[in-house]
Formats: sequence, structure tokens, C-alpha cells
Amino acid sequence: MRIKGIKIRIHPTFMGLLLVCVFWGLITRAIIIFGLVLLHEIAHILAARGYGVRVRSIELYPYGGTAVLEDTFEGKRKEETVIAFAGPAFNLVLLFLIQALRREGIMSGEWALELVKINFWLACFNLLPVLPLDGGRIARAIFSRTFGFIRTTRFLAAAGKWLGGIFVIFGFLLQALGYFRYEPALFIILGVFFWLGSSKELANARIVFLKQLCRKKEQLLKEGLMYSDCLTVNKDTPLHKIVDQFTTDRYSLVSVLSGKDRIEKVLSETQVVQGMVDYGMDCKVEKL
Repeated sequence: MRIKGIKIRIHPTFMGLLLVCVFWGLITRAIIIFGLVLLHEIAHILAARGYGVRVRSIELYPYGGTAVLEDTFEGKRKEETVIAFAGPAFNLVLLFLIQALRREGIMSGEWALELVKINFWLACFNLLPVLPLDGGRIARAIFSRTFGFIRTTRFLAAAGKWLGGIFVIFGFLLQALGYFRYEPALFIILGVFFWLGSSKELANARIVFLKQLCRKKEQLLKEGLMYSDCLTVNKDTPLHKIVDQFTTDRYSLVSVLSGKDRIEKVLSETQVVQGMVDYGMDCKVEKL
């Protein structure tokens, strides 16, 4: 399916959620979920276009989606925060609007209440600070300058995996105890979604990071200046440990100390990354 040239893909976990709703006779809920998730993702697209980022396709998940962009915005702190928050913000605005219409008697009935509930859970779930949710992207944008892009991504993705595992176990527990009114299959589907999405974020972290390093170098050459961070390391520090501390919006300079705590050499982040490519991630900085 395409909307204005943007390809819409439905992830198997989202399709599973819709099928569960249909199986339990919740066709209205299935339609509402599909519509709200699609609108949620369109809000992300509009925010991305506001920054001049073109979107090729989106993939719909049970509680949101992923936009495939022609020029990745990940790692750009301001852009990633605004684009990630656009989806939950849309759900919150729509939630208050529907509540106001219900209070005035303009909207009523079970479908209106279902619309409120699903909107509420879409916003709440997406603001959880784990990857691949929007809240995880916002948290990464906030903390990556302090802890490094890759380290922050690794932590938030691991948190997403743990949450997914808890959801799956909880779903099977509800199934075993016979609490079917809590819809255990939904928890299992959500758990699988979290696990797969977190694994994908973790696998893409270094690729995204290397792209942003190239972008930083181009920006530095174009503008002639850039804010920088300074790291101080011992000669036996492995390169991967240094690279994990790099951020995506500041250029890093690495001061290497000699045995007498004197600065023996200052390396640029480009030299460190090139050294990691040439000699491997476990290579010590002394070799450079």
C-alpha cells in the first residue's frame, strides 16, 4: 500500500495483533488500532518533512511504526527528539479532543470509549524509555552526549529486550491461569515486537553511528568549525571502548597519556575509527 509515494508495510506482529482482535470478535478495536497507528506514523512523517527529511516507507508495529528515511536523522539530538515525540504528541492531542467531544455529547458510544483507551495506551507505551519505542529515541537523544551514542543505544535496546521478555512470560502466565479476559495473546505479541525491534536497533547502532561520523566530517569541512569533546585515555585502552564514548553531534579529540601522566599524543576521532577498521576493535590505542 502506498500513500503519496510512501510505501506502507505491515509488520507480522502488527498483523498478529489485528488477527487476535478479529478472532475475539473485536473488529471495531482492530479498525481503530490500524487507523490510529497509521495516523501516529503520519505525524512522524510530517515532523520529518519539517526538517527536510524525505521518507521512503513506514513499517507498522503494534504500538507505532518505523520510518525509513533517505537521510538518517538518528543521532541528531534535536531532530530525533522532535520527530520521535510527534507520534505520542498526536495521540495525546487526539485523546483530549475526543474527551472534550464526549463531554459535550458530540461523540458517544462504545467505539468512542475504545478510541480514548487505545489512544491513551498508544501514547503511554510509546513514551516508555526503551528502544525501539519513541521514548527510547528521546532518551537516546538526551543521554547520548553524556554516555555516548553506542553505549546509550546498547542500554536502551537491552531494556527493550528485557521488557519484551517480561511481556511474553506474563502473557503465557495469564494463558496458563485462564485469565483470558486480559487477552494474554496481546502481551505475547507485544513481547515479540519488543524483542525483535530491540535486536534490530542494536544491530543498526554501529552502522548509524558510522554514517553520522561521516556526516560530522563533512559538516566540519563545510563550516570550518564544530564543538568538540575531549577524552583522556591510557595507552592500553582498547579502541572500541573509546569509540563507544563518541557522540554524534560533537567532534572528539583523544588525548593519550604516557606512563608519567603526560599527554604523549592527541588523536582525532577519524584516526581512532580508522585504526579500529585497520587493526580491529580490541586493538589498543598505543598501536596508533
